[in-house]
Amino acid sequence: MGKKAGQIKISQCMIVKNEEQNIRQALSWGKGVVYEQIVVDTGSTDKTVQIAEEMGAKVFHFEWCDDFSAAKNYAIEQASGDWIAFLDADEYFSERDAHRIPGMLKKIESLSLKGGRIHMLRSAWLHLDDAGKVFSAGQQDRIFRNIKGLRYKNRVHEVLTLSNGQLPRCSLTDLAIMHTGYMKSLGAEKGSRNIPLLKKSVEEDPENYDLWSYLGESYAGSDQEVEAIESMEHVVERVAENLENPDTPIKISEDRLFAAFAVWFAAVSFLPEGELPFYEERARRYYDIFTKTGKLFPDVEFYMGRFLIRIGKQDEGVHFLELALEKLEQYKGSSSLKLSAQLNLAYNILRLCYEQRGDAAKCVYYGTLSLRVNRYQEDTLTALVSLLQGDPNTTARQAYDFLAQLYQFKSLKNKLFVLKAAMTLGYTELEEIIRLEMTEQEKSWLNGQKKSV
Repeated sequence: MGKKAGQIKISQCMIVKNEEQNIRQALSWGKGVVYEQIVVDTGSTDKTVQIAEEMGAKVFHFEWCDDFSAAKNYAIEQASGDWIAFLDADEYFSERDAHRIPGMLKKIESLSLKGGRIHMLRSAWLHLDDAGKVFSAGQQDRIFRNIKGLRYKNRVHEVLTLSNGQLPRCSLTDLAIMHTGYMKSLGAEKGSRNIPLLKKSVEEDPENYDLWSYLGESYAGSDQEVEAIESMEHVVERVAENLENPDTPIKISEDRLFAAFAVWFAAVSFLPEGELPFYEERARRYYDIFTKTGKLFPDVEFYMGRFLIRIGKQDEGVHFLELALEKLEQYKGSSSLKLSAQLNLAYNILRLCYEQRGDAAKCVYYGTLSLRVNRYQEDTLTALVSLLQGDPNTTARQAYDFLAQLYQFKSLKNKLFVLKAAMTLGYTELEEIIRLEMTEQEKSWLNGQKKSV
């Protein structure tokens, strides 16, 4: 690492504690890209510090004081670069994106913009599940100028602010930060860690409804639904007050406003069935409050629909789920959507509802959408094949052609998956067509499997 003539110096910074599982990947993306790597340890008892030093990072120690912003600002003070790249230990850029950053910064430095210079770059923030697949996304400002007046605030869920009170100017990029910290195996632990800090934060700044919203979200992530509901009700009631009297402004960002409503509905929908009717009147009132904000956020309709179905109001629930899907197509915002990650669940709920109604066409429609999200759902496929089998206007050949569009049948795995559904249902005509369409090699393999059983 080091700076060549004409290059922009980038300081990669992070604060860590017991991150020996992540620290190598966290530092690796910056090699050959950044000028220096600053690691501030807040009390590790594992090999985090040793690994960081072995990888050439400058390691500093900070006495933990229940304040993420204080630790991050200390790290910034150790940096000598022109720009800071501040990712957590459970985050990283791909190699391709990492090597694009210097060029982006050089271009920004050459721009002359009205209203002042750009302070930071905004990147996509992709949350990965335990299988390494993206399950939701948001945006983060993690690359910013190393200037005195730009620092973090808030004990937890820290944000960058300018000391003069003005909003930092950011430039939207197509960079993507990969984030593993919300995996199921880690999410509850992170939520439990944040709750005490957020409780202390709202005591210090009770009118900061972003913090109340984060607190409710952390409770929900730790499976403390009642506490999540109470925290979000505090936010929603304040929003209602502001709508009735605009002269009483509320301190909350759009992203946190969305989260307050969505998490309230989500937490309520996960309560034991016997408790749900108690919340029906409040749910309808809160949905009315949300619509008055004029905001488009399909998660609210999604969870409202699930809630109504659980209390036996299936027709209304279906209406809200379909409204959520309609709004999802229109949504252009940057807030992280749970519905995007739970599309398959929405499709299957609708499929089952229409199955109970006896609406075969809608059942096929939502079953097909579900299988396009994940084609290897045995129950969904079996239900779909059963509907095709029971339709007097659909021949076995037509059923095969329809399924071929979903599965493409290029692999034996796909053919066998559909064949199993046909055999389970006793759909012999479809079974025969699938076997006829197999290659000689596939037939030979299948016959060999039969003989070995």
